[in-house]
Amino acid sequence: MTSHEPITPSTPSAAASTGKLCYVTGATGFVGSHVAELLKARGNRVRLLVRSRSRLHKELQEGYEIAEGSLEDAPDKLAEGLKGVDYVYHVAGLIGATKQAEFDRVNVEGTSNIISAIDKSGTTPRRLLLVSSLASIGPAESPDKPVREDDKPQPRTMYGLSKLVGEQLAWQKCRGLNIPLTSVRPPAVYGPRDKGIFEFFKYMAKGMEVGIGSKKEPRWLDLIHGRDLARGIVMAAESERAEGEAYFITDEGKHDIRELMRILREAMQPAKQSSFYAPVWLVKVVAKFNDVLQGVTGKVRLPNSDKLGELLPNCWVCSGEKAREHFGFKAEISLSEGIADTARWYEEQGWVKVKRKPGQKPGWAQTE
Repeated sequence: MTSHEPITPSTPSAAASTGKLCYVTGATGFVGSHVAELLKARGNRVRLLVRSRSRLHKELQEGYEIAEGSLEDAPDKLAEGLKGVDYVYHVAGLIGATKQAEFDRVNVEGTSNIISAIDKSGTTPRRLLLVSSLASIGPAESPDKPVREDDKPQPRTMYGLSKLVGEQLAWQKCRGLNIPLTSVRPPAVYGPRDKGIFEFFKYMAKGMEVGIGSKKEPRWLDLIHGRDLARGIVMAAESERAEGEAYFITDEGKHDIRELMRILREAMQPAKQSSFYAPVWLVKVVAKFNDVLQGVTGKVRLPNSDKLGELLPNCWVCSGEKAREHFGFKAEISLSEGIADTARWYEEQGWVKVKRKPGQKPGWAQTE
């Protein structure tokens, strides 16, 4: 593959298709849209829980069944769309809010509503696949001691706490209702359509490398491309051994943030080259200021004091050993390939505009 070619989904297993009815929440978002596309590409009927078809990405506008509604709907209403389903992929979640109650309304109560709706639908799916997060467990002590599935949860943010409580509630309810459950906990996810790590691309489009603390101090993180994660999610849902288990779906890259910035620069090729690593004290001051603004406007501003729980720890890495052993998952998209794919998509969609030297091509447009 040459670097200018977009990455296309690969099938999770040797089977050409399963031809099952799959119900997906969160398809208007980043990860959920990739899960829905992959399931459809494998020959499944795919039913999406959305408020309106118009909210879907253009690639999902046709060929999908629509169950209109939201996670905040009563289980009786949601139950109609769950009748006859073979697999339920609960991908939807709230990643940004100013209060714990806002996170909990979606990530805890919304999860509870989906499980109750499955029960009321009269259908027992082959699997309920719940997408949680590494944030529900917390950072690792060091790159040599990645977080494992049975480690004691120590979430650092309101989001992480809501994902932990939502997952715990899911295990409790599913055991009581005899609904087969599997959960996956990805680390930071990136790729086309992402609006989280997208911030790094925006800065690099201006030629600026950004970080927290000293540039000399390594900060480690695992990442996973959205399409790799979608493949791992489907593999986990369809694995008999994965029933009743939780997994980290990760590239196990132990990437230094400086490595990420270097790869970003190579992919985007901005004319300017500068760097800014904000001292921790300054980041804390800005976070406090944003806390005040959030209280006035009700809108999330980053960084805030809550988000510092994720930004300040320097080791967000997790072990993918269990997923590898149980159902053979291994990331297929390298960081350099994935970053090039993502940068290309952002530019083609007009999300970023990169000023380059005359005649300079982006890294993703150059043949390897």
